[in-house]
Amino acid sequence: MRISKIVVAVVVAASLGLLAGCGGGSSGTDSGTSNASAADAQKAQAAQQKVDAAKAVPGTEDLGPAIDVSSLKGKTIYSIPIDSKAEFYQAGEAAMKIVAEKAGVGFVTFPSDGTQTSYQQGIAQAINAKAGAILLNGPLPSTLGPQIDDATKAGIPVIPLHLSDKDTPPVTGLTYEAFAPFNEAAHLMTLAAIGAGKGTPIHALVIQASETGPSKGMVDTINKALADEGPAGSDATVINVAVPQWSQQIQSQVQSALLKNPNINAVLPIYDSMALYAAPGIQQAAGGREVPIYTFNGTPSILKMVQDGSVAMDVAENPDWVAYVNIDVAFRAMLGAPPVAAESGPVRVIDKSNVADTGNPPQSGKGFGDTYAGAFMKLWGLG
Repeated sequence: MRISKIVVAVVVAASLGLLAGCGGGSSGTDSGTSNASAADAQKAQAAQQKVDAAKAVPGTEDLGPAIDVSSLKGKTIYSIPIDSKAEFYQAGEAAMKIVAEKAGVGFVTFPSDGTQTSYQQGIAQAINAKAGAILLNGPLPSTLGPQIDDATKAGIPVIPLHLSDKDTPPVTGLTYEAFAPFNEAAHLMTLAAIGAGKGTPIHALVIQASETGPSKGMVDTINKALADEGPAGSDATVINVAVPQWSQQIQSQVQSALLKNPNINAVLPIYDSMALYAAPGIQQAAGGREVPIYTFNGTPSILKMVQDGSVAMDVAENPDWVAYVNIDVAFRAMLGAPPVAAESGPVRVIDKSNVADTGNPPQSGKGFGDTYAGAFMKLWGLG
């Protein structure tokens, strides 16, 4: 989860063209400028093609090897969310409970309150209850080493959820983990800005939350995409706002950044709830010019902003699909089956062309087809 300013891949193509023109006549100048423009336009077209491909409904062809979960009936999974009262975690816990119970597996959400003490108590309670698995839905494993050791000694697998990017290895010492497509989403956000720019340099304002685990990787991905796949001269300015300060600081920081740098032509909040506060900041500071927002998560209120036109694109996840992934990882851990490498829920790019698929108003989980639930049930020998 923050604060830095990063300038990426500044290629002064126009200046080089002018120097060439001075040495070799006007034809050299025209040719150099034309070639640079064509190359940048091709980059924009290539970026847009990748974004368009990601608008399709994800398939269910590669969910991993089939497993028989019938022997797990009657066992119980304990889940410890980072804060059991937070709406986001309440929705995720409820979805996982429904999925687990379809297989006859109990599901208990420990009433954590965001403190280390509550996480420790949750693991202790799960061990005493002889849980089949313990899910860390937000708490960091690195802060719970002794408790995880106790669970491991009791033969109970501990599984982090949605903390690490799918291209990273599992947490050291743990065999099973449910990953997330953080960096893929950051890449698609950046490509969408590049594609919309049609060859003009992208001067992105990136909003991160550096205390969150995915933040650094997502910002690095954005910078790399601008450097490798963006038009010459593309760069990023990064602002950092801690999660508890989003409602107080994002709007003013966005407004300040836009006033300080009028060349900013895209805003990339790494989590879409940031857009609630970024949008008014843009309106205040850049009301006379277009500064689109490209973001990640698929929160229904932000998808409504896509419908309204105040957000250009949201790389959406499906919370229900993520619940199936989380429970699939837990089932494999309880059975001692090999983990599925980089197991993660998919993403779908949602913009004005397909946002209607998510409902009117948008609903959580809608827009990802209706086959994934049946596919997982079949995978588990229950369908």
